[in-house]
Amino acid sequence: MLQWLMTHERSPLPILQIPPYLVNEHYDDRYFDVVNAIEEAKHIYFRGAGIIDALSAAGAGRKEFRIGETGFGAGRLLIAFMDFLDNCGITDLVITYNSVELHPVASERMASILDGFRTEAGPLIDLLVLAYGRVEISRPGWHSIQFTRPFGALTLNLWIGEALEMVHALTIPCDAWFLDGHGPKKNPAMWRHELLMAKGEKTVTGGTCATFTVAGEVRRGLTSAGFSVEQRPGFGGKKSVLKGLKL
Repeated sequence: MLQWLMTHERSPLPILQIPPYLVNEHYDDRYFDVVNAIEEAKHIYFRGAGIIDALSAAGAGRKEFRIGETGFGAGRLLIAFMDFLDNCGITDLVITYNSVELHPVASERMASILDGFRTEAGPLIDLLVLAYGRVEISRPGWHSIQFTRPFGALTLNLWIGEALEMVHALTIPCDAWFLDGHGPKKNPAMWRHELLMAKGEKTVTGGTCATFTVAGEVRRGLTSAGFSVEQRPGFGGKKSVLKGLKL
């Protein structure tokens, strides 16, 4: 043992690296930034967008609600959203969840990316991976998956392709938007003015949006798109995040 230490005493210590499957190679960025990314999603996007307030305001009976998401990735926000709704105490929900992904991952990689959240949401991860595995991700355009949950029904409409194409393809405006897809420095196309304006056009009056980034160009873009924007407390090491209300 001593001989090994003497021989290797000048060898550099190993550097801890993020597992390659957690990095989106197209943008050289992680799919999420904190260990507890499920709770991060609930804080930034679902509470940030006022989802429960909007659903409660709908009153008794069947409630239809439409979500728009930019940046499906491995489905982390969808997993967190279904878990959030499963435990919200509201039923008879009919959720349409519209999302987009330009670089879809294989179902095996999706399972690897989400594996760190198996303790919190193992059954939901298995449910999504199984259903997603049947999607022909090499074919551009819409792909639909149906889920039946304790809160009601959710339809995932996943657009394989560019985000602006997806937004233009929406025939009914959304009640809330989850703006993800890496930050402006890593993926500026996801935050360009034309796309933010299109999202504003596809948002109902009184609808909301939420995002992790507080970059000035994003705040100005959302304001131009018709949103009143405010900063909210962040999560983990993130000091603040954004919420928008469509005027």
